Amino acid sequence: MEIKKRLNFLFFITDQQRFDHLSCYNNKIVLKTPNIDSIAKEGVKFTNFYCNNPICMPNRSTIYTGQYPSVHGVTTNGRNLPQGTNTFVDILLESGTYYTASFGKIHLNYFGAPSGQFKNAVESQEFAQHRDYPKLTNYSPYFGLEEVKIVSGHGPLCGHPDYINWVKKKIENNPSLGKPLRIKLSNPDNLIQTKLNISFNTSDPLVKLQVLKHKTPEELYSTTFVKENTIKFLERFSNGSCSKENFLVFCSFPDPHHPFAPPGKYFDMYKPEDIILPKTFNDDHKNSSEFNRKHYNTLLSSEGTAKGIFPIPKDLTEEGAKNVIAASYGMEKMVDDAVGEVLDALNKFDLAENTVVIYTTDHGDLGGDHRFFFKGPFLYQGLIKIPFLIKVPNGLTNEECNSLASSIDIPETILELAGIPIPAFMQGKSLIPILNNTKEKINDDILIEMNDDHNHERTRTLITDEWRITLFSDHGELYNLKNDINEINNVWNDKTLKDIKLDLLLKLFKKTNNLSNPVMRDCGF
Repeated sequence: MEIKKRLNFLFFITDQQRFDHLSCYNNKIVLKTPNIDSIAKEGVKFTNFYCNNPICMPNRSTIYTGQYPSVHGVTTNGRNLPQGTNTFVDILLESGTYYTASFGKIHLNYFGAPSGQFKNAVESQEFAQHRDYPKLTNYSPYFGLEEVKIVSGHGPLCGHPDYINWVKKKIENNPSLGKPLRIKLSNPDNLIQTKLNISFNTSDPLVKLQVLKHKTPEELYSTTFVKENTIKFLERFSNGSCSKENFLVFCSFPDPHHPFAPPGKYFDMYKPEDIILPKTFNDDHKNSSEFNRKHYNTLLSSEGTAKGIFPIPKDLTEEGAKNVIAASYGMEKMVDDAVGEVLDALNKFDLAENTVVIYTTDHGDLGGDHRFFFKGPFLYQGLIKIPFLIKVPNGLTNEECNSLASSIDIPETILELAGIPIPAFMQGKSLIPILNNTKEKINDDILIEMNDDHNHERTRTLITDEWRITLFSDHGELYNLKNDINEINNVWNDKTLKDIKLDLLLKLFKKTNNLSNPVMRDCGF
């Protein structure tokens, strides 16, 4: 890999996306994602890439800081990353060479969704509800970002002044866009947002599956907001409007996070009868932990689930699950189309030959694995293994890497590609050796931390090439990822594996014990 001049970075990130919902990882599904796949064809696809926490805010904070959640302090949703925290984006900005921007979801601050048993942050720069807008902060730069245009929330339930102002401008330019929602420009902002947020029939039976058929047109949907702002930024940068030699830009889509609500033509694009359910959908959890059996039988409250708004797993029908996945595919297809338009713009504005393109997500989704959906302390592969694609100019093309890597490795990789020293506080490893030779191995194991406030669970997971071991408060899980790739048989209590279990536990304890002290909180709790 020969770097001839300082590189730009286009960083695509989605929210809660399974790796096997991309056709470059799974060509058996009806969903095809040719634009995202093109990044893999022109770069490197990682097949054993993991998040370090399967919850939005903690893992996004890890991507920004290069630190584990127990160190940067955002251990679950609802806790703000402290202002003043040093991020890799700060380091790029302070170099004087990079213009830094983000369009879409950021989620380093709390946006307003209830989260667990503890109090949530009382101030934020990312609130999604109009009633909270008076409490919005206005830090600039924002964790190193010089320019931000934010949309918070998911599906039609989105908000933030940046997004509402964009909606108003779109309707001003094309009044017909407001007609399906009965939005008039004379309406106050809070009414405009209300009309956007309640643009679906609450009596529709699909609502109980969090599948929402709404009236928000594609042109006003969050994916379009992200796409259009990113393309406009690339155009401005290409004509010299940003006064810096290079850029880092996040193109950050709130989808395909639930509710499952693709707009317009995307809602009916995929038929439930064409959906292939995960192989483990009919798992009755006889060989699972007691905790997982309880969730299967009663639907525990966790991040993404709440009693009454989704069926108990054992009662979820195949038809219901297929409706959910079909809607998710619609959102993901819209994202793929948007990625294609952004990549076309990168070429159109003569920026592609000097720009690193990254595609990843903050964490996966249970997605029907073991009859579970959403996320929570159920550390199956669909939730913790995530897509990671990277294209480097003059780098490897159409290569696949099976080496273990994780989100914490991303910021160090970007800094090294930018020719900037990696600070000592970062705890990952640069992927550069792999980007030169995909057979290289930089990690023997991956640490995944999760504090679940809903169920008083604090889990720690270690992933190796062969094993997943997860330690809960009063039980454990041990799965052989080579012989039991679908994680059906929890062998924690298998006495013939006691030496292997002990070795993995010692590695897990050593890994967690070597972490530095957590940061002091600034959120009032």
